[in-house]
Amino acid sequence: MPLKIIICGSGIAGLSAAGFLRAKHQVTILERGTLDFTINDYGISIVSNSFNLLQKAGINAGNLDMVVMTHVWTRTPENEELKTTHFDTRARFGGAPSILVKRAKLQEELMRFATSHEFDGAPAEIVQNTKVTKVNTAAGKVWTKDGRLFEGDLIIGADGIHSVVRGAILGNQEISASVKTYDMLAFMTQISVEDLRLNPGFDYLSNPTAEAGLASAHASSGPQVNKHILVYATSPYSLQIVGYAPEREFSERFESAKTAIIKDIPSEIVAEELAPDFGEAFVNLFRHNQIDAWRIRDVVALDNWYTGKALLIGDAAHAVTPLAGQGSNMAIEDAEALGYLLRIVDSPDAVPDTLREFMSLRKDRVDFVRRRSHEIGGFQTEREKNEEPITSEEFARKIYTYQGAEKALSG
Repeated sequence: MPLKIIICGSGIAGLSAAGFLRAKHQVTILERGTLDFTINDYGISIVSNSFNLLQKAGINAGNLDMVVMTHVWTRTPENEELKTTHFDTRARFGGAPSILVKRAKLQEELMRFATSHEFDGAPAEIVQNTKVTKVNTAAGKVWTKDGRLFEGDLIIGADGIHSVVRGAILGNQEISASVKTYDMLAFMTQISVEDLRLNPGFDYLSNPTAEAGLASAHASSGPQVNKHILVYATSPYSLQIVGYAPEREFSERFESAKTAIIKDIPSEIVAEELAPDFGEAFVNLFRHNQIDAWRIRDVVALDNWYTGKALLIGDAAHAVTPLAGQGSNMAIEDAEALGYLLRIVDSPDAVPDTLREFMSLRKDRVDFVRRRSHEIGGFQTEREKNEEPITSEEFARKIYTYQGAEKALSG
């Protein structure tokens, strides 16, 4: 008999899990809000390790409005060329492409994966405007703010960095206790390709349908060595601009508002922060559209992601800082692994052993990504500082060549 699975959250982790699990099981997704694929429509990288899994599952790349990543341009703070690296995972690793895409486009296609009759199994049911407030991990019960009760053989916490399910798994501790912040934020804005072409010196980025990728410039002087700017395509028509800088006065604003995103930051404030370290070419990219400030956070490494009938995946289990570009990719890998391991499970009695196998398969790999992300940002723990640094080549070989749970278990 199929398991009755309740997924809390319909982000990338939740929708991916529903897509991979629905072929064999009955899936219900509880979403706290209303699904709107135009909100927070920022760009992300879906690298070959996870895009390969989505391609095999039948995701339609034509629905994504994506570009294929082929280059990394390393620039000086004045936007002068330092190095151009060809980054085409198809050629380099003989596998899937790596893509740059808007999160909303990916989520929309993942919703089709979870709910369309084109895929195997019964479509997942998505219950919107249903905020989870309490979870009984032993009984497999979930209560919502409006008083409803949902019961399942397995409860999957895909409810993000402030996961209610994680609080229950950790013994109903304060959810924020496992969230770690750093003295870093990201100023985020977007720009059209047409507007970029009006800015001198960015010809190398102005034709993303032919050569798409990421431009990176690090501050070359001063004590804030973590200041850097990234520019990358998010579609054939648009790019995203990210400026990493210390939190400064934003720290109190994040805390008082109890939020990780502050919208509508005046461009003058961003320019004041970045101009001492970067030339006008990069600073002026922040003068075109709305700017948001995103707080850099992660979840402290957990020893365990499951208890009873409840399991964490994605950011709920192992949110990482964005610096290694693998947060969403690890969530998709989690979903595929869970679908693979549960494909032959037809009794709730077999779930505990499957969750143990899932944990043993996923934890070391996610911790590897966390350590690399900490190294890039200068956030290492004392233990991480004593370990041999991970080279970019070592990281690429281990992460980008991933072929899914079946091969990982056999290898």
